[in-house]
Amino acid sequence: MASIRKRKYKTKPPTFQVQIRRVGSSPIAKSFLTREDAIKWARKTERELDQGSFNNYQASAKVTMGDLFKRYIIEKKHKRKRQWRNEEYRKDQIITDPISDKTLLSLSTKDLADYRDRRLAVVKSATFNKDFNFISVVVSTALQDWGYKLPNNPCSFFKREQEAKPRDRILEDWEERKLLYGCSLIQNTYLTKCVEFSLETAIRQGEMLNIHCDNIDFETSLLHIPISKNGYPRKIPLSPKAVRILKELPRRLDRKVFPITRDALKNLFQRALKKSNIQEFRYHDLRHTAITSMLQDRGLTIPEVQLMSGIQNPKILLNVYNKTDPKKVVARLS
Repeated sequence: MASIRKRKYKTKPPTFQVQIRRVGSSPIAKSFLTREDAIKWARKTERELDQGSFNNYQASAKVTMGDLFKRYIIEKKHKRKRQWRNEEYRKDQIITDPISDKTLLSLSTKDLADYRDRRLAVVKSATFNKDFNFISVVVSTALQDWGYKLPNNPCSFFKREQEAKPRDRILEDWEERKLLYGCSLIQNTYLTKCVEFSLETAIRQGEMLNIHCDNIDFETSLLHIPISKNGYPRKIPLSPKAVRILKELPRRLDRKVFPITRDALKNLFQRALKKSNIQEFRYHDLRHTAITSMLQDRGLTIPEVQLMSGIQNPKILLNVYNKTDPKKVVARLS
């Protein structure tokens, strides 16, 4: 049975608090200005409890999005992902936004749209989509793992932003020579080798920087990647040039082949670009250049390039990473 209690205050009108207690469920309480409204709500709620159709949104009305973001990181839910550190940076950014002050129950598509407008003023569409994905995952975790309830999930109705077209910048032959010369002017043992190895193998930057000596089999010319971006191990065939690059590198006690951080490599590469006077080029574009060369100049088949690059979807391989030069097609036709 529901109980109704009148609560009196000195500075405001009295209220009527309904309390419903059932075995096997959490207590339910709600306050009303009139006894009639309290009785109606109590009858309706008890009927829904009897039918098993009642949803208690009280917990969702009290917890803020900021609390959920913090809990997601504290419980290490994000560490299931390969790039889990990015989730921590993303949480630190979102926690300072007004959307973190919203309760889970009050979160609406308008709140998401307002957050989108604020973010797009400082970042690009791709970055916002990653931020929104983080919010969506946290909301889904709250509903599925933490017992919170919502009438509907606003993230499921919100559309992501259309991202810019994939970059198609690749190095021309003369630019490659200039870049390698610019790298040689930088006083770092590993910069030139990193660039050469990337151009020769199309390896991902993160995979390259995590290579240990134990991952290399010089007898079979194979490089073992224990965990790739897709979460699976893979093996990369090494060309004679790639093997030579690896053998020329100095050996270290920690067994790391390229003992350099992402940030350090990025800074060194930017300095080399300035010395080479090469414009609008990023380190990741080396991967585009290598894959294009494998398909057009070295004559590798699509399955072979998939094996080399680790790209499982052939559509992505052809549409994103392959830049066909019309002049080379004309030369082949003639």
